[in-house]
Formats: sequence, structure tokens, C-alpha cells
Amino acid sequence: MRTAALPSGRGPPRSERWMSIRTNEELDPNEGPGFGCFIWQAVLFAGILLLIPVGLFTFGWPVWVLVVLLCIDMFLLFFVSMTSVFLLRVFFADRRRGRGRSLGAAHPPTRVVTTESPDEPDATDDGPGEAE
Repeated sequence: MRTAALPSGRGPPRSERWMSIRTNEELDPNEGPGFGCFIWQAVLFAGILLLIPVGLFTFGWPVWVLVVLLCIDMFLLFFVSMTSVFLLRVFFADRRRGRGRSLGAAHPPTRVVTTESPDEPDATDDGPGEAE
């Protein structure tokens, strides 16, 4: 049984629905989850995480209920972590935009002088108003 090989340089046809990998492009904060979504996920995650030991030690819930709560919590942990990574990338990409080299002319270097400047009048000078 022999399969036909694809011609070299040609791969299987791709549809437009394939997710493309975009590297070094600007992130669009409107395309992903927002901060409110992250807050709701984090509050729900923390609530279920605190409910597990309370249900075990105080209410005496059966073990299968606690296992289901733990599985839901691990599922939420995945989404909380992915949302936080997205929000951090958007935040730091926005901060990075204001830094770095500019396209205009460079600023002249700053010089720090540690001696007294000649502009300051000494106690021995008569002052600028008194000319002889």
C-alpha cells in the first residue's frame, strides 16, 4: 500500500480559520479578556479553594463532592493563570512603547559638575551693581 506524496514545496491547503502565530506584533487589549473577567475568576477560585477545607472539616461533606470542587478549582486556576499572563503582557507592552530609542535626534549627554560654578559670587566680590 503506497500513498501519494505531496509535491515539494506544497503543503496541505489551509483554511482562513487557522490560528496564525503572531510574533513581535502589538497586542490589542480589546481582543482578550479584561480585568473584570480576571477579578471574577480569581474571586471564584479563592471562594472554592476556601470552601474545600470548610466542607471537609466543618460540614462533613462526602469526599466525592470535595473532589469535584477540587477539579473545578484546578480548571479555574488554568483560566486565572492564562488571563493574568495576557493582562501582564498587555500592561508591559504598553509600558515598553514609551521607552527605548526614539526616531528623532538624541539628547545631548548630561554633565554632572561637582565643583562650584563660577556664576556664584564669592564673599570677596563687590557685586555686579558696584562698578569702579
